[in-house]
Amino acid sequence: MDTGETSRVRDTLSKRHGVLESILEEPKSKSELVTELGQSRSTIDRSITELLMIDCIEPNERDRSTYRCTPSGEVSLQTYREYCTDLEFVQRCAPVLNALPPNTKLSKTFVTTAELHASDKTPDIAVQPTIELLSGATKLIGTAPVVFGDYFDILNDWMREGESELELILEQDLLESIVTNYESEFDVLAGFDSVEFYIYDGQIPYALWLIDREPTDHVGITIYEEGGIKGSLVTDSEPAIDWARDQYDRLRDDSTKLESNMFE
Repeated sequence: MDTGETSRVRDTLSKRHGVLESILEEPKSKSELVTELGQSRSTIDRSITELLMIDCIEPNERDRSTYRCTPSGEVSLQTYREYCTDLEFVQRCAPVLNALPPNTKLSKTFVTTAELHASDKTPDIAVQPTIELLSGATKLIGTAPVVFGDYFDILNDWMREGESELELILEQDLLESIVTNYESEFDVLAGFDSVEFYIYDGQIPYALWLIDREPTDHVGITIYEEGGIKGSLVTDSEPAIDWARDQYDRLRDDSTKLESNMFE
């Protein structure tokens, strides 16, 4: 299908999807569509003509005065529905996503398969999914542009509970702030044998974390604005997890492993 035809299908579905929805389950005549949809006969006539032109409907074989949905019409309608659902969700996420630094790249697959956790009144709900998923998790890898004191308590408690692995990439500026404000808590966490830190000399646009646990692994991003939590997106979609692992690996390749638990 060429670009012009694709554009025509998209525009037709945007304007005429109501008719397609109406005849999806059973064929209907133009007069029945006028009554059901509350549209004028001329509007229904144009809808039928345009939907016929893109092969989404066809005359019913038994009653040529009625029209039925074609297989391609059914798939087209499903695709349009999914598009509308994705777009609606992205718009709900907009206040959180727009807190990211300019030119930050996110995967559409990640965003549209995720659950949004955000509230201006109770911003801490953005970190609740991470805390809940840590229960029973065997490994956490992630990036950290911002740290709160409670994070050390959460991670230290989790490490004490069992044989878990933790790997974090920290911004260089964040590491310096941690040494100034949370050195003892950080030393406890760094003291576990299965904990590794990497230092990135640059800006990390969001906290990206991947949690290995049975029966399903999860990935999430937590977005901060001026040091406060703006919200998080969490999903167990395999394509989203693959995207996140690739992003993490790229950042780790550009980072330096922290070899010492003490800082001078």
